[in-house]
Amino acid sequence: MKVRVPIFYKSFRCKASACEDTCCAGWEVDVDADSMQRYAKVQGSFGEKLRSQIVDGHFALDEKERCPFLNSKNLCEIYLHLGENSLCDICREHPRFVDVFGDEKEQGVGLCCEEAVQLLLNLEGPLTFEELVDSEAPEVLDEESLDAKNSIFAIRTEIFERLSNRNISLWECLADILRFTAGFSEETTDIAIENADEIWNHQVKILMQGESLGAEWNFAQAQIEASLQNTSFKNSSHLFSDSDGEKLVAYQIFRYFAKSLYDGDMLSKVKFAIFFWLLLQNYGRELSLFKTKPSAAICAVKLLSKQIEYSDENMQRLADAFAADTYFSTGAFLRLLGENT
Repeated sequence: MKVRVPIFYKSFRCKASACEDTCCAGWEVDVDADSMQRYAKVQGSFGEKLRSQIVDGHFALDEKERCPFLNSKNLCEIYLHLGENSLCDICREHPRFVDVFGDEKEQGVGLCCEEAVQLLLNLEGPLTFEELVDSEAPEVLDEESLDAKNSIFAIRTEIFERLSNRNISLWECLADILRFTAGFSEETTDIAIENADEIWNHQVKILMQGESLGAEWNFAQAQIEASLQNTSFKNSSHLFSDSDGEKLVAYQIFRYFAKSLYDGDMLSKVKFAIFFWLLLQNYGRELSLFKTKPSAAICAVKLLSKQIEYSDENMQRLADAFAADTYFSTGAFLRLLGENT
């Protein structure tokens, strides 16, 4: 099977205890059935501890919302006692993601990880990809599905090319890819709402109504809500360059756009990538105040990614808004982007 990965994928290595954050706190870690069977056979006091800390199919977090097997050095006791192969599926794979589209597989690293964000932002030039081959047998698609897959990948390639257009500003590129993608849908680009601030306030409030994934987001949310009351839609976080924005939008399109093969909604994937970027541009400072290492920009991206992308509820809330809410329409986004062109 052909495997497509971001150009930096092979360079990714978990920083373990050197990471300023940890993947093992702030959310419940589900234990898959195969791992559960392995843990049932572990002998001695560690085996007893292992089993006692599994509640309703996941590791029970302690009072600081840390995994009970995360030690004071931010190292995993399961890994230290039993080895890498003993880790449950999510611990072994996270923050990597894998999607299969017939005879093609795509792999990457989620932006909730500071090392992934740093590798992405440190790229010189636009985001590019490497194609590999693995031994996994490809899925067989019928002719109609194969044509649909090839069409979606071709459209995505065109989006990447338009996004990297150096002859116009990033904001004009974003408007261009939005109009281009809208051309494949029935959604009009017209909108009766003239006020960009009204659009933006509504969009942010929809996000604020979602579930919280921890203290960091609670802190950031309070800062964002205070800022929302006192400022208008802006482009002034000063944490990110246009080059950063291009790579971040491209990466989100890489991660999500091809899923259109299954839901037929290409436009919402582009809206999501642009919305993610607009949030960083408007609230990068607020998103990074809780933690500022290794850099404010990296902290902002990883917190926003964790809060949105790793909550099924929050992702569904946005998907519903992109599909049906006037304030998340193509016209609404074009109004916002027009404020910066």
